Amino acid sequence: MQVDMNSTFGAAIGFGAGIYWFFQGFRDLKVRRTMENVPTSKIMTGAVGSDVEIKGSIICEADKLVTAPISRSSCAFYSIEIQELRRKKNNTYWHTIDQYFSDEGFYVDDDSGATALVFVDRARITRKGSDNSYRIKSNNFPNMPETLTDSLALNKNKIRKFKLKNTSWLFSKEYKFIEWNFLAGEMVYVLGYAESGLKLPKKKKKKLSAKDFSKVKQSIKDNPKLKARFDLDNDGKLDFEELQKGAKIVADKLLQKYSREKLDDLLPKTKMVFKYQKGHHFLISNMKETELAKKIGLMSMLKMWGGPALTIACTVFLLFQWEIL
Repeated sequence: MQVDMNSTFGAAIGFGAGIYWFFQGFRDLKVRRTMENVPTSKIMTGAVGSDVEIKGSIICEADKLVTAPISRSSCAFYSIEIQELRRKKNNTYWHTIDQYFSDEGFYVDDDSGATALVFVDRARITRKGSDNSYRIKSNNFPNMPETLTDSLALNKNKIRKFKLKNTSWLFSKEYKFIEWNFLAGEMVYVLGYAESGLKLPKKKKKKLSAKDFSKVKQSIKDNPKLKARFDLDNDGKLDFEELQKGAKIVADKLLQKYSREKLDDLLPKTKMVFKYQKGHHFLISNMKETELAKKIGLMSMLKMWGGPALTIACTVFLLFQWEIL
């Protein structure tokens, strides 16, 4: 009997994935139990130095809203997940290769007289509703929407694996950009380890280093649409003054999520700071707690039952493939 190495490799991957899903199911179940056991706290009176659950609205000034690059909606915060379409002999699948955020996070207010600062990196984020997404092949990158092109250029230093490089049709790859965003004033649920806001140093006015400012200027030079935007005399090139002015505009946009006056108001009221802590669950969602708990519980059951089923099926296939049975 001839062994199909591609099928064998696929079955081996499935065997491992089944085991992974099984243990992930237990982890999800633990997350749900933590949600049920941790009561919702007010930011003003919650017990810092432990797992805390809060609900409140996202704070964002009207003139500090950003434009989500795919939906083009005005929001307080957005994330872009970049996936690449990969192919095997018998199937194709989307593989996540990169992700970046519009900035570090946002403030939450629950009308208790205090605010919480949420740093989003490495949080488990679940949104209600469908994702906004955009698909394109690399040979068609010049036709990508300007808002998405600009977003990729402005966040170039955060993107490690994806390259916005146009290719020929012959060597083209297909990519999918998935966007989720949070709106100003939107109610958000946060579960995580809360540190005391009193530990947060008073925020000073940030400045880009000379090295980072050079990167901003280079990103403008490398992006035809940004280059055209700051070419004020329309001569087809950026002179020193145009490049400096353009880089300053981009840098200011990157640095200023909240105005100086708003920060002077927010910082003294910040009683909790949420960020990823190893060994603690960290969830952010616009869903109600009961809806989110139900969804996570359902996913845990699917993984705990489906994982072993996949592993058993792949094991049987491998045994037959190698004529052991």
